Amino acid sequence: MELPVISECAAESCAYNNDHTCHAVAITVGDLSNPVCDTFMGADMEGGEPSVTGRVGACKMADCRHNTGLECHAPSITVGYEREQVDCLTYAQV
Repeated sequence: MELPVISECAAESCAYNNDHTCHAVAITVGDLSNPVCDTFMGADMEGGEPSVTGRVGACKMADCRHNTGLECHAPSITVGYEREQVDCLTYAQV
């Protein structure tokens, strides 16, 4: 299985974000009740691997239609703000 790519990230204050591209090798989505980007880290320094476009490593949102066995099977996801928190905007409840 190839990990789903993060096609866009609007969390400009995240240490892994550079020009709307996530550079974390893999993120975790969800905190069991909300589809938050659990990897989000607000910081003044840059993180991640500049040559990598981020992917979804794990997803805790078992009630998402893209989730099988706590793994995301969407072709790609978008990360952005939902009610002032950084969420997976591709999340779709079953």
